[in-house]
Amino acid sequence: MSPTLISVFLLVLIGLHSSVSAASCPAGTKIYNSKCYAALGMDMTRDNALAYCKKTYGSYARLTTPLTYAENNFVTEQVQLHANWHTWLEFVADGTYIVGDDGRPPVYTNFAVGEPFSVSLGYCITIGMNGYWYAQPCTDSHSALCEFDLVPPTVKPTIAPTLAPSGYPSCVQKYLNFVPCLSGWDYYPPTCSCFKIITNTTYYNAMNVCRSIGGTLASVHNAGEAAFITRLGAQANSYWTLTATARDNIIVGLTYNSDRGIFQWDDSTVFDYAQGFAPAEPADYTSQGQASILRPNNPMGYATYMRMGNCAFQTCRYAACKRYVY
Repeated sequence: MSPTLISVFLLVLIGLHSSVSAASCPAGTKIYNSKCYAALGMDMTRDNALAYCKKTYGSYARLTTPLTYAENNFVTEQVQLHANWHTWLEFVADGTYIVGDDGRPPVYTNFAVGEPFSVSLGYCITIGMNGYWYAQPCTDSHSALCEFDLVPPTVKPTIAPTLAPSGYPSCVQKYLNFVPCLSGWDYYPPTCSCFKIITNTTYYNAMNVCRSIGGTLASVHNAGEAAFITRLGAQANSYWTLTATARDNIIVGLTYNSDRGIFQWDDSTVFDYAQGFAPAEPADYTSQGQASILRPNNPMGYATYMRMGNCAFQTCRYAACKRYVY
């Protein structure tokens, strides 16, 4: 091999080594899924924690943002390692739901039962040592876990978004040629949602199962969505029968918050479907364990109404999970 070729070969090796070295997390941080994580080791408000992350690790640093069940487990391990009862996540309440710093709702959540406690402005989300998420006042002091990409993203020119025709959700145009739901989920385009039916469960068990697979107990915002959920229940059981028992009901995520005096959905969306209640409903909605359930009038036509029932400890036939796609 000629000296020239040897020199070129060595330069290539040096270049490769430099690239590998450059793509490594700073000392004192941990790497997971091509992202670096750094515990701050001090308690501070949510905004101060974010500012500290950016000051220390650059403008692309953020408060940790678990995107999957596995990532949430990794973050939980870091929280436990540093013995932090609560650690700030990126998400904040915007008055109607939980969003990230980019204004988008999370693609994955793991809220504890009864959480988020509030979606009012001034509340931010933490992760506890148990791995569940909680709403806390943003001015409280908690620990922080900074997160940043191993390779910083390339800055792209800003392109003005194309406005969707009035009256159509953006997902209808976005997903014209394919279904955006994961395997085992069913797509309902009018509300940009995927649904999954689980069987023989209680309200609290269903809530945890839905969250463990990246969704929440279903919210229902119109008659079409109610009928769609009921049809999925009928398809899940070819021996669908109507009786007077709660086993023929489908659990959805509506409960009554006695502290705030309002009905609320598990996914924190606005309760805007009071007309979906059956006559004389909601009846008993203040007793412990009362949650909303869908009951079909006619399983062949899937006509459906809502009522409050006790599926907290009593096993019901079905529950509906829901996750949004955008």
